[in-house]
Amino acid sequence: MIRRPAAGRRRLLRIALASAAVLAALPVADRIAAAVAEERIAERIAGRQSSLVGTPQVSIDAFPFLPAAAEGTLPKVAVRADAVTREGRTVQASLELREVSERAGAYTAATAEARFTAPFGSFGDDLGEGASFSADEEGRLRIDRDVLGLPLTVVAEVRLTGRTVTVVPVAASFAGRPVDPAGPRISAAFSGRERTVPELPGGLTPTGVSVGDAGVTLHARADGVRFT
Repeated sequence: MIRRPAAGRRRLLRIALASAAVLAALPVADRIAAAVAEERIAERIAGRQSSLVGTPQVSIDAFPFLPAAAEGTLPKVAVRADAVTREGRTVQASLELREVSERAGAYTAATAEARFTAPFGSFGDDLGEGASFSADEEGRLRIDRDVLGLPLTVVAEVRLTGRTVTVVPVAASFAGRPVDPAGPRISAAFSGRERTVPELPGGLTPTGVSVGDAGVTLHARADGVRFT
């Protein structure tokens, strides 16, 4: 057996320890670089959207981050933010950007899918004071309120046609008895309640609407999104 001199063994030990320290530091450096990139993207989005409340939360789904950044494209970037509409209604926005790249100080994404969720409370002014809202088991809007001291329940579908959102009653009961949802009183309560979706940021186009536990959600999509 060939025995290395003590000095040689110490040198190899120092090299091994230094290499281990570098390898241990790589995940930390990678996470720091990702956090810096997330902050830059968040500031860029906040600077372009005056309707946002506070700074959005940005999460880059790329690990390790540095190799992806070196290639110039991040596979997925998720953004969450609170916003206020022109009418003062609160909206929770989430955005998923795919294939995000930076060129000459501008960010571009191959595709973007967004969800804008309005809490149920934002429907109160339109459909009567004292009404409560929830999602039923079939993903429809359920509205409960008292009329003359008796419970009225209306189940409605929330529909998107082009850029117009309508609430259409499909079932109803009064004091536990079924009533016609197309009857004049219920129809009058919902008549003229449609809403036009305003221009969405980044060229997003509405694609659908759904009802869930958090409220009513507008879904939208865009290709070739650019935010400078």
